[in-house]
Amino acid sequence: MKKYVDYIIIGMKEHLVYPSAMWAKFFSKILYLYLQFSIWNALFSSNSQINPVVNQKDTLNYIVIATIISALIECNTIEWLNAQISTGNIAMELIRPIDFLKMVFSRHLGDSVIKIVFYCIPLCVITVMIMQQPILCHTQILHGVLSILLAYCIQFLYSLIIGLLAFWLIVTWPLNMLLGAIYKLLSGAWIPVTMFPDLLYKINLFLPFRAIYAIPVTIMTSQMKASAIREAIITQFMWMILLYCITEIVWTIGKRKLIVQGG
Repeated sequence: MKKYVDYIIIGMKEHLVYPSAMWAKFFSKILYLYLQFSIWNALFSSNSQINPVVNQKDTLNYIVIATIISALIECNTIEWLNAQISTGNIAMELIRPIDFLKMVFSRHLGDSVIKIVFYCIPLCVITVMIMQQPILCHTQILHGVLSILLAYCIQFLYSLIIGLLAFWLIVTWPLNMLLGAIYKLLSGAWIPVTMFPDLLYKINLFLPFRAIYAIPVTIMTSQMKASAIREAIITQFMWMILLYCITEIVWTIGKRKLIVQGG
C-alpha cells in the first residue's frame, strides 16, 4: 500500500513542478467561466429560441458546477501513456514490482489532490461571491458527491483506454483531439445535454459520455426524484464496470503486443 501512496505523492509533486502553468490554468478556468456567463446571458436576453426545459438560472448553475468538476476530473493519462509507450519507457515500468494500472491511477489521484486545493476550492469561493445565490441542491449533495466519484473513475478509465491505443497507433494525437472534442460535447461539459436535438439526445443515452458530466452536474444542481437519482447512479456504475472490463482486455492484449515487439 505504501508504494501506491508514494506514487500519489509523486503525482502531487509533478503537478507542482511548474507554478506558472498552474496559475495559467487557473486563470483560464476563470476566463472560461466569464465567457460562458457572457454568452448565455446574451442568448437569454436576446430571446433566442432556447430549449424551454431550461432557464437562465439553471443553465448558469449548470455551467458553474460543470467547470468546477472539470477542474477535478480532467485527466492527462492519455498524454503520459502515449509518451511512455512511444519512448519505450513503459518496459522499465513493467519490470517494477507493482501493478502498472494501479500505479497510473495513484499518480492521477495525486494530481487530483492538487487540483482540488488549487483549482476547485478557489473556483467555488469565487462563484459563491459573484453569484450570491444557492447553486447546489443541498438535499442531494451526498448523492452528487457519489456521482462525481463515479464520474471521476469513468473519466480515468476512458482516458486509460484511449491512452493504451498507443500500443497499436504510431501517432495518437489526432485521435486524441477528435475523441476529446466528441467527449466534451456529448458529456455535457460545454452545454447541458437537455439542449441537444432529440435524435442526438437519444443516441447519447447509449453512450458513456453523459455519465461524466451531465449526470453528476444535474444531480448537484437540479431537484430530482429519488428514483431518478438512483437510476442515474446505477447507469454510472454500469458504465464504470464496462469500461473497467474493456481496460483489462486492452491492457492484456497490449502487453502481449509489447512483448512481441521487444522480441
